[in-house]
Amino acid sequence: MADKDFVRRSMRHLATLREAGPFPAATDTPFPDDWFDLPQNTLADLGAMMYLAALSRFNRTRTLPQALAQFEPPLRLGQYKTFRGGGHPRAFVTWAGLSPEAEYRLAVDHQPLLPQDWNGGSSKWLIDLVAPFGHVEQVLTRLAANPNETRVRALWHNKAGTRYRVVEWTRPAPGGRISVASYGAGQFRDRISED
Repeated sequence: MADKDFVRRSMRHLATLREAGPFPAATDTPFPDDWFDLPQNTLADLGAMMYLAALSRFNRTRTLPQALAQFEPPLRLGQYKTFRGGGHPRAFVTWAGLSPEAEYRLAVDHQPLLPQDWNGGSSKWLIDLVAPFGHVEQVLTRLAANPNETRVRALWHNKAGTRYRVVEWTRPAPGGRISVASYGAGQFRDRISED
């Protein structure tokens, strides 16, 4: 009986924890029953992503809900790759296939992606490249080894995070030489208007 009394009395003080569930959805569509039951390996990958992001100067200012909103869609879609050294996470990337509208919002309006944007089109974007231990060259080398990617874009921010450019990697044919170009937001707006 003492344990029940302890729980009852404690819950008077901790009652708000009963309401500590996830934030409500942005739409009226309810979460599926098993939405929060992620497989163990997926949870381990999410932990690795959060750990690496927390060590990254650019990402460490994100709140926990912001980081989860950024990493959950690619995690659920399998649109990420974790790079390990000695069995430990060292870097990760996420990517999205964007529609023209989502591409414009991301690159020109500088708005974050919505969950439905991640797989909404055919324009391949590298969304996150997080490498707090300095493995950027190795990650880029591995990404370039995919001969079938003919165009990939990314937003790169300056060190202070106050300005950004669109970086575009292209190759004329699978397995060809990769060229690199970068555009300011206005230049990129003009570029996608031509497409």
